[in-house]
Amino acid sequence: MWCFCVILLFANFGDGKFPGEEKYEVGTLEGDVQNWAVLIENYILQLAYEGINQHYTQGYLDSAMYQPHTKNGEEIVRVVKDNLANYFEQKKTAAEKLMRQVQKLYDEFVQTNGSANVDRLLDLPKHIYADSDIPERLPPNRKFNPYFKQQVSWEQSSVKIADEVPRDDPGTIDTVYFTTMLDSLFKENQKADPTLRWQYFGSTTGMVREYPGREWSTNFAGFYNDYDPRVRPWYIAATSGPKDVVIILDCSDSMKGEKFSIAKAVAKTVINTLTKQDYVNVICARASYWDEVGKWHFYQTTVVSCEQKHMVPATIAHRKDLIKNIQDLKPGGTSELEAGFDRAFDLLKSNPRTGCQSVIVFATDGQDTDGEDVRCGPGYYTRSGYVPGPVCRYNWTKVWTIADAKNAYLSPQTRIFSYLIKEDAEKFPGKLACSHGGSLLKLTTGENLISQMSNYFEFLSTNAETTKALWTSPYLDAWGLGIMVTHAIPVISKITKRTIGVVGIDATLDKLENFLTKHQWGTVYSFLINNQGETIFHPKLKPSTNLLEDPIFIPIEKLEQNQRKNNEPLEFSLIVQDMKLGKEGSLRIDKAVDGKPRTYYYAGLNNSEYSFAYSIADTDMEFLRSQEPTNRTIYKTSYFNLLKEYNSSLARSLLPLGTFEEIEVKENEPKYPGLRITDKYSTIFLAPMSYCDPIEYIYDDNLDRKTVEAHKWINSYEPDVGCEKGEQKFEQGVRADVLITQPIEEIWKSRKFESLSQIKWTNVGLRSGVFRTYPGHRSRRTYDPTKRPWYRRTSAAPHQISISTPYMDAAGVGKINTISQAVFEGMKVKTEEECSNFSLTGPWPGGCKCNVDEDCIIKVCYLSHAEDANDHRRCATERVEAVTGLDILYDDFQNKTMDSMEASDFKKSCGLLYDCPDGEPGCSTRCYLFDSNAYLIMDPDFLTASDLDESKYERVQLGKKEGEVMKDLIYKHAFIRRTERLDFQGSCRITPEEPKVTLEGIPKNPEEQDDYIRNKGPIPKFNSEFGCIQDVVGYSVNETALGPSLMVTGNVSGPCMSGFYYVTTLPKTNLYLLVIENWKPYRQSLFYNFNCMITRSLVNSGAYRIINGTCQHQEASTLTLANQNKCPTLRNLRLPCSFNAGYRAAGGAALLLQLVIGYFFIT
Repeated sequence: MWCFCVILLFANFGDGKFPGEEKYEVGTLEGDVQNWAVLIENYILQLAYEGINQHYTQGYLDSAMYQPHTKNGEEIVRVVKDNLANYFEQKKTAAEKLMRQVQKLYDEFVQTNGSANVDRLLDLPKHIYADSDIPERLPPNRKFNPYFKQQVSWEQSSVKIADEVPRDDPGTIDTVYFTTMLDSLFKENQKADPTLRWQYFGSTTGMVREYPGREWSTNFAGFYNDYDPRVRPWYIAATSGPKDVVIILDCSDSMKGEKFSIAKAVAKTVINTLTKQDYVNVICARASYWDEVGKWHFYQTTVVSCEQKHMVPATIAHRKDLIKNIQDLKPGGTSELEAGFDRAFDLLKSNPRTGCQSVIVFATDGQDTDGEDVRCGPGYYTRSGYVPGPVCRYNWTKVWTIADAKNAYLSPQTRIFSYLIKEDAEKFPGKLACSHGGSLLKLTTGENLISQMSNYFEFLSTNAETTKALWTSPYLDAWGLGIMVTHAIPVISKITKRTIGVVGIDATLDKLENFLTKHQWGTVYSFLINNQGETIFHPKLKPSTNLLEDPIFIPIEKLEQNQRKNNEPLEFSLIVQDMKLGKEGSLRIDKAVDGKPRTYYYAGLNNSEYSFAYSIADTDMEFLRSQEPTNRTIYKTSYFNLLKEYNSSLARSLLPLGTFEEIEVKENEPKYPGLRITDKYSTIFLAPMSYCDPIEYIYDDNLDRKTVEAHKWINSYEPDVGCEKGEQKFEQGVRADVLITQPIEEIWKSRKFESLSQIKWTNVGLRSGVFRTYPGHRSRRTYDPTKRPWYRRTSAAPHQISISTPYMDAAGVGKINTISQAVFEGMKVKTEEECSNFSLTGPWPGGCKCNVDEDCIIKVCYLSHAEDANDHRRCATERVEAVTGLDILYDDFQNKTMDSMEASDFKKSCGLLYDCPDGEPGCSTRCYLFDSNAYLIMDPDFLTASDLDESKYERVQLGKKEGEVMKDLIYKHAFIRRTERLDFQGSCRITPEEPKVTLEGIPKNPEEQDDYIRNKGPIPKFNSEFGCIQDVVGYSVNETALGPSLMVTGNVSGPCMSGFYYVTTLPKTNLYLLVIENWKPYRQSLFYNFNCMITRSLVNSGAYRIINGTCQHQEASTLTLANQNKCPTLRNLRLPCSFNAGYRAAGGAALLLQLVIGYFFIT
């Protein structure tokens, strides 16, 4: 029936035309469209002039005093290097002390034949045994701590035991018992270094003890999450060392049922215990066969990962990809496994790989036949009928021969660990394992596999001499603190010489980012890489707090070199080469990736695998820093944004009497539901970057004290000496920016214009992190105006007024648009000689005389308020000092815009219905505004869209609404260009996102958002998102395609609609006007309009998951760790290995041969 429907759908249009496809080549609205564009632009300009008052703010900055500053890149690198080195050293010292204490406690316990003297774990007293997932056993006096984002106990550590570990096992009880004495050292470490996060010890028994103590996290169903330290990145990296692992699964027909489920569980267990330092691949081994009736069944040995000929790094992306592909495997085929082992050894000698340890994990039932249905020949016919081919019975000698021959030439030689599943056929897998330095184990269930596969895991933890401490690669903390690195040290008993477990001390990535970003200014940016050239931190990557899973690391070259232009600049490769080696230096590149001349200053961090760099443009070497006004009498008091805290007892005791009453706080006003505001004053918010220690500020919950300190500072007369020279809490220049922008408050308060009632907020955000907003209200503590889309969009095109796409106001009052303008650094006048030396014909730099905007590099020419610059219009400086803007309700913005678009014939105005040129009814004029990225800013349908369904109006692509027009603009006019990039840190969803039904229960205002972590319940919300690799498609406008008329037109007809369109620019803004005359939609018939859906999807932007995206990230290096002498020394253990080899004699008697290979240790 479905095929029949599709045929009918296309049969209706056998002539290749859609209804309304007749073309009307000439439109009648060209003059009207040009006039409408002027009217809309004038409305926006007037709204900006009367509402934002950028000219006043620019005047304040021009009139301010400035002091020139010169930056020294080498000095900045030295300061950051010293700070980071000290930070890492403190964590290293704490971990070393913890390792020695665990070692001492364990050895004393063994020497004295210690025992907990209880049979049940619950019989231990509570001061010894506090359990994170038993409510009655939780550690005492837990209080919320913002550094840990949850309630913690400073009095006692707590333990978490993996679900599969028997709690009453003597080993578990003894480990809980002797590790309780770590608490005194935990507390000592915390006192010595208050920046410590989690301290912990993970035991080989599957127990972890952590400090401070806490209740364990739960899943969305309310059950405590499982946690096994032995499969965490920090534990594995410290105990096993780098390795290359190939997993071979016997995928034959005899493995059907529970056996194959156990085999897949073995593979997934091994994969989950690998880290990024390892390489891995999985092979599904089998072959084709005939059945008993002669039917051919095709099967072949396959490599499960997206990379067929090489190993892949065991990153989170590859591990997830492998596990998903393993889960999809189905058994079938013969047990001819020689092809599987042949490919396995080829993989183990390919590059990239570690070259340190080589392991094959083999899961099979050992059967030499797959049953009566599996035949190794096609059969034949006789007079008596069909005779099936012979039942397959396999000669394992072929596999043994291949393994022997190929392993002989490998270095290091591969060890084979065989797992016999449920059957007793030990000969085949046993001989493979024992002949190649491994061992054989039989598995009857898929439960507690880490313990069952102890031969494999104990070998890895003892064979490599990994007593060295290490800093792990960044990973997502399972305990809720985001992306972090861990200083992990294996603990080895001096008595038994066996690994006891691993101690770990964490350092969060946000702290490292803070060290780097603290010293940024202007266009300066920093980045952090590891010794493999992989990017840990970079402004083009997502913040560490936004990642859903362990990050996929991107080579720094992809971010700092143009991949489409032969990896230019080529000189950057020299920088990467030095940084990988931990060297310190600098290099100037005349044309960096952004086209500007930049100097890179870089250095390695001692005793770690990381290096960092600062990229500084020539224009950043010298800059003007605003100074505080000398005459402070004309400046009024500024108020901090935490209005509620002015009523605290601390504020009332330390601030002038009546301060709270003066600001006249109002709550839950109709225009601002759920908010505290003051319309008497603007308020000041200071972004984290404005503080000397941003991390301390973010996690400081003493809001009353924070308010008092900020209020006193921004209004004080104390010398502003900066963070390095004094003990003040605020960066130098913060108070100057507060004072310089204070007079704009009165301007904003005295505004009177038609749309004033529709204005929600008016604000100015400065590059120092100072954010002044009116009416005064609270901002979220992590808010940073310089990182907001409106700030970045305006800074990128400072000569234009920028308008955002509609979005939901944070207070839940409806859809709003942000209109913003750039404010430039105070003008430094240039002489005519300086300007003529720069250029005789223009464009000229900031400070030169000009007449029109086109005379200037920055495309902004104005009359400055500065005393030495007000004689003539001059070019604005190239550096954006601030962005100022307002938020207006979308409904008012659209209504005013639509009112401007009235046709001269009064018939074809926007939104009106009229007869089509062919006399048929149903045509109309559709009007849209879109921005330079082809996102719709104004669409008549936005007005009726539910405020709660943001997908219907926020960042809606033009192609999603008018696919035919978008296609024409891309492929016919080249007015819109398609862009594409890979996002290795994307977010995908299990289910499509549904619109909100209500805002109840969702943090709406800044106060609720700041307190969400503190006030949320113990059960987290269900999260449909997961990390993935995505192909990100976007669009950008090529304005030169408009030509001298500044307009493109065309006639379109397709499966969605038909009509004649006009596109023109609003040159002083980032907007473009699209008008479609005689717009007629194609009305779908009984069937869904697939062709329309396809047309729109082809020209829509978005992020699309790449199913095999893991292989989009290619490993560039062919050097192994062995080549670089970075492998740990191996002990070359000989493992005990035995198997039963049985054969049938002529008389039918079974002879059993017991092979036993002894255990000994080679030093």
